[in-house]
Amino acid sequence: MKKKNILLIFTDQHRVDTLSCYNPNAICKTPNIDALTRESVVFNNAYTTCPVCSPARSSLHAGVYPAKTGMETNLYQTGCRTHELQDTPNLLSRRLQTVGYELGYTGKWHLGVGANKQSNEEGRNIVALQEKGFMDSAAYTNYGTLPTDIGFIGDDFPGHGNGGWGYPQFKQYLQNQNLNLEMINHSTRVRPGDHSVWAEVISPLESTIEYYITQRAIDIMDELKEKENPFFFALNFWGPHEPFFAPTEFLDMYRDVDIPENPSFKEDIKNMPKIYNLLRRPEVDWSFFQNTLRHYYACMSHIDAQIGRLMDYLKANNLYEDTVIIFAADHGDNQGCHGGLENKSYSMYDDTTKIPLFIRPASGYAGYTQDAFASTCDIYATILDLAGYVPTNVFGFGDGQPLTRFIESADQEGWVKDIVTQGMGAFDVVTTQRMYRQGHYKYVFNGAGEDQFFNLLDDPNEMNNLIESEQHQDTLLQIKNDFADWMTKHGDIARHAFCKINRIKEWKI
Repeated sequence: MKKKNILLIFTDQHRVDTLSCYNPNAICKTPNIDALTRESVVFNNAYTTCPVCSPARSSLHAGVYPAKTGMETNLYQTGCRTHELQDTPNLLSRRLQTVGYELGYTGKWHLGVGANKQSNEEGRNIVALQEKGFMDSAAYTNYGTLPTDIGFIGDDFPGHGNGGWGYPQFKQYLQNQNLNLEMINHSTRVRPGDHSVWAEVISPLESTIEYYITQRAIDIMDELKEKENPFFFALNFWGPHEPFFAPTEFLDMYRDVDIPENPSFKEDIKNMPKIYNLLRRPEVDWSFFQNTLRHYYACMSHIDAQIGRLMDYLKANNLYEDTVIIFAADHGDNQGCHGGLENKSYSMYDDTTKIPLFIRPASGYAGYTQDAFASTCDIYATILDLAGYVPTNVFGFGDGQPLTRFIESADQEGWVKDIVTQGMGAFDVVTTQRMYRQGHYKYVFNGAGEDQFFNLLDDPNEMNNLIESEQHQDTLLQIKNDFADWMTKHGDIARHAFCKINRIKEWKI
């Protein structure tokens, strides 16, 4: 039987509550994604391996947790042990090549700036730091990995990209199409580290980065579909991660909409570890976040419209019924939760650790939701399983398991009963964190601060920390012991310190 094409649509910093499949009262409008979810298996309990871009993306491509990829924070920041994705036989692209798949890629990368550091702005900044005596990236002076370095055809967009708006390829596209990118109503008084930058795009939709990379996806798939082999294509949007540059057409949908205050917006910071202060905006009221969310929703609706364009292309070219579609994101976003938190990382609330994830089989499917735990590593394993890859070494599917079994059955027999998100921080401030969820309990290990323990059944907004609750100590101890077992099984490098701090199990190094 002919293998199916596989299309991965990946968004960045995408809150699950923007989608109606997770939140029936969602204010954000995403009709094209909604249509896809009705034909898909939707995972209600999908978690990122890390609520930071580079670490999560490294898990997608390598199939293991960030503690193993070495990318535990964003590239070229403190705490990141590997600044360029290492080209190994276990990479998703290299394994797909072994089973005959053609590979295509466009959009955000953030797994390296490439070997030629002088060819892009982020690379030049790294070289400048080396000249000032910073040695952490010296080993990567002549080494780097971009998509075309590891088997993909398509586009190389080095580094983070700041929304993708400044890349020379995009600027050349605008020039070739005789388009001018025009924006008004820019955000003001943005301080270093603030994460709410917005503007209104008044030029045509064709002048936006979202339109451009969707067109690139169509053009590259046009090339791939002519080949004899099936293809895997990855379309990586930079949004709805800031900057929130929202086209007028979509901003008008939310301009006058009242967005209710997040239930945890007024939560006292005393309830939270001090490190969370790095993400707080105590000087603003809810109107600030209401404005950022209007732009955030508008950006998401614009992405949805581009996904609609892509689906129209697949249907017009007889590819829709021959392509498995996987939709996911690298991590979520705070945007006003828990005392005015902004951005992501440090906090391990569901706002940032949960991710949207659904799979539409090539043959179509009467959609349903699945409560089984799923992780970024499982996406890696699922893509390989769909492609017919059979592991031939001890690495297997890494830290993941294929989710393909849930396409045929809702049965969770034998499936994992727990899930973990790792963290090391951001902004050049390192702090080891682990989120461990088992059933409706969530335990957060904050290596340099107070731990957290939540009963999500009674406290879905995670505002009642039970870490000191006497009546929960037996349950907490069992959770910690089970987490230590998970760390042993998955080779988590933080296990010894975790056990020693908590005086549980064998903590001798």
